[in-house]
Amino acid sequence: MDIETCINYDGGHYVSQLPFEEHIVSSFEHQVGGRAEIVSIHQGKEKSIGKPLNETEHEFYETAANTLPDILLPYIPYYKGVVEIENGKTKCLEHKLKSRPKGLYIVLEDVTSTFKKPSIMDLKMGTRQYSDTMHPDKIGRKKHRSLTTTSHQLGLRVAAIRSYNSTIPSQRYKMNKLQGRALTTDTIFDAFRMFFNDGKKMRYEVISSLLRNLYVIINIIEQVKIRLYCCSLLLVYESDVNAGHKIDIRIIDFAEYQVCDSDGEKYQGPDKGFLLGLNTLAKILLALQMEGQNQLALNEDKE
Repeated sequence: MDIETCINYDGGHYVSQLPFEEHIVSSFEHQVGGRAEIVSIHQGKEKSIGKPLNETEHEFYETAANTLPDILLPYIPYYKGVVEIENGKTKCLEHKLKSRPKGLYIVLEDVTSTFKKPSIMDLKMGTRQYSDTMHPDKIGRKKHRSLTTTSHQLGLRVAAIRSYNSTIPSQRYKMNKLQGRALTTDTIFDAFRMFFNDGKKMRYEVISSLLRNLYVIINIIEQVKIRLYCCSLLLVYESDVNAGHKIDIRIIDFAEYQVCDSDGEKYQGPDKGFLLGLNTLAKILLALQMEGQNQLALNEDKE
């Protein structure tokens, strides 16, 4: 088969130069946020994602296992190395991609691969979404965006949502980053209600599971002395009720993280802006949980 696709992994894992039949590259169907197009990489039954390589993010993943507490690693996508993708002119490959991926990609586990119908929420975390090395003009835009959205007061904003309706398979609830930026400290609750409503009922068991994991993350981040600027928190749950109860929660997007300030001094204490977002999320989930308990009590009184 005349397809010129070469994939080389490094990063201490393995190097592979396999034919297209063994590495299938396509667009990633579960991408809900982010500018850069993520690709899906299949090698047999194993599914991974490829994300355009950013040097800072690459450095984060290369050093994460040595610099972060072991207990935090399960809440970060598993890093598999770096991949180089070279596309030939064969139509059966290129028609699957919106743009032609060429160059280096960070290869990460596909956290949605075990879900049948993953409902996904991407939350941009923290009160600050820029690093010291970012261009001043871009820093100005980032500061303005934080001040004019829920990021400033809540430490988080909705970057994207896609959830399934269990009663109408073809129907999905979606929210893009512009709609997320328009949310206020009051209306953001409605976005969460819609995300956890499968068209038939609120998924309170999902909220409870996410909350338990969130408390673990909060406890860890309180002890980590790095700045997770511009990182996101990915919430995933299984929408297909026949596929069992399943959730996932991960910290993603480390292109602007920092371990030192602009003077080269290592940070002391946790990232307070990121922690604010985590604690806000915990309060929102708790409030939704209370709504469910109150509704249950009301229904019991009626009976």
